[in-house]
This record gives sequence, structure tokens and C-alpha cells, in this order.
Amino acid sequence: MNVRDLEYFISVAECGSFSRASVQLGRPQPVLSRHIRDLETELQVTLLYRNGRGVVMTQAGERLKQLGATIIQQIQEAQNQIRHLSPDHLGSAAIGMPASVSAILLPPLARALRDAHTDAKLHFRDGCNGDLLSSLNAGSLDVALVYDAPGIAHPNLEALLSQPIYLIESTHNTPKALVATDTIEAAELMDIPLVLPGTRHGLRQIVTSWANRNALGLNVQFECDSYSSMLQVVSSGLAATLLPAASLKREILSGYFRCRLITKPALYRTIALAASQSRPVNAGLVTQIKKMVETMRGDFLWPQSHNTLQTSARVTSPPAVTHALQNNRTEVFGETFLRSLQEASPL
Repeated sequence: MNVRDLEYFISVAECGSFSRASVQLGRPQPVLSRHIRDLETELQVTLLYRNGRGVVMTQAGERLKQLGATIIQQIQEAQNQIRHLSPDHLGSAAIGMPASVSAILLPPLARALRDAHTDAKLHFRDGCNGDLLSSLNAGSLDVALVYDAPGIAHPNLEALLSQPIYLIESTHNTPKALVATDTIEAAELMDIPLVLPGTRHGLRQIVTSWANRNALGLNVQFECDSYSSMLQVVSSGLAATLLPAASLKREILSGYFRCRLITKPALYRTIALAASQSRPVNAGLVTQIKKMVETMRGDFLWPQSHNTLQTSARVTSPPAVTHALQNNRTEVFGETFLRSLQEASPL
């Protein structure tokens, strides 16, 4: 008995006649009859009663039809899962990452995946560490980039890259030229009002663990669980925050934010890759994400990957922003920037 025997038998049983099944399958009636006879001979039981109007299943035939349908479905599922693991085939992918990682990685990664897998359905999701790991465990994400924060327990977490953390401040009250050597010692942070994400966020867990190890009492005055809300607090001048400068490269180069590298001791966050344990994950997808992170290493480490921040290296800004900067009207840039944050996702 093989899968073809089962498929032919189920088709004849459902059609109620060899002639209708022959049309449906595109196979001659004698071929179908031979397969059914072979099945009955092998199983030593009658599966179909033949009459002038067609065929009727026996009790044994009804039972074989039920079992056969289940077997065929399981075989199809096994084929789909194994094909999904082929590095050359990507039917769909759900990828999660924090918003501050997405700001750097998402455009080039999406472009590379689209070029390599033209027909793949790609879904990207921003979220905090806790939500991303929960989605991985639930099987709604294939792969997630998360922070390797204290207390994370995932069986296949793989560290990819460490990023330095900077103090991010508004330049509204203290405009000054920025150079890559601007620093601030950790002890000085205790006198600066801060806005940080809540405790579910990996960045907050990393900062808290670092501060506790170094006996630093940080002055956290605000908690915001979304990237946009946190940056709006910073832009207002109410507080500063702690983030990789690379996530805000455009805003820093445009003179809207300033960054100072934290030293003595330095503060880093490690970006790690985790794959779902509840669904098969395409090996090629994992490899491509890892290669893209490595390719983007210089972007993730900015501005440490550059000697100085030259005004001539400024990124292209929208016309309204360029006009505002040229006329020294930073309030127009602020309004434009804040509007661009309205749709931002969690940090």
C-alpha cells in the first residue's frame, strides 16, 4: 500500500464511481480499478461494493478512507516543513526586533530578503524584549533580535554584536558642535534627569544591572514604553535618555539631538539572535540576518566607527527640515521630527 493507492481509493469513494473519479484524476478507469483491487488483495478485505449506479464503501472502506486522509495530510505537512528548512526556499518569515535596532537594520535587511526571496511573505514586528520572546515561544515569530539582558532564558540565544550606549540629550538649550570624542563619566549621570523604558524592556534591564554593579543611583524621572514617547520627552528638554547613538544618527547629524559616550565605566548592550523553538526556522534566513548584522557593524557602532562628525557628512533631510536648518529655525525641525515619531513602535 502506498500514498497513490490511498489517493485513488479516496477519490473513487468520494466520487461514488470509477468514471467520475477517472475524470477528476485524469487517469483511465482500468488503472483505478487495478489499484483498488491491489489494495483489497493486500488487505484481504472488500473495500467497495460495485453496483449499476457506482460504488458504495464497506465498513472497512469507510475506516480506510478516514485513516488514509489523515496519513496523506501528515505526509503533506512533513513535506512542507522539510521544504521550509531548505536554505534556498523561503515561503514566509516573521522577524522581530526592538525599534532602536529596526531603525538601523530593517531597510537593508528587508531589501536583501526581497532580492533573495522574491515571492516570500515578509512580516516585521517591533517590540520590547519580553514581547518578542513571548512571540517566539508562541510560534508567531520565526526569528527575533533581542537584547542579551539579565534574566533572559532562551535555549539558542546567540550574541551577534555589542553596541556602546550614549547619553542622548536635546540641543534646544545647549547647542554645540558634536565630535566623536564627546564623553561623560558614569558618575555624572546621577545628576541628570533621565527618561527610560519600563522594566519589561531589555534596555532598562541592562541599564539597571550596570548601575547596580557600579553603585550608581540614576535619576530616572520618567518611564515611557514606546520609542516615540521617550524621544518626545527628550526633545522637550525635560530629560535625557540612554541609547545607542546609531539609532538616532539622522537626528544627531541634523543637530536636533546631541550624544555623549558614557565612560568610566562604559555601558554596552549586546544584540542577540534567537530562533523559535515551536516552529521550523529556515536556516538560510538565520544566516542572512547574521551576515547583515555583521555587514552593518560600522552603522551599529556609529559614531565610534568614524573619527569625527563632519557637517559635510550630514544626511539628506526633507526639504522643510533643510529650510529650517538653513534659517536657524530649529523649532520647525522639531515639529517635523515629532510628527515623524507618531507611528513609531516600542523601544
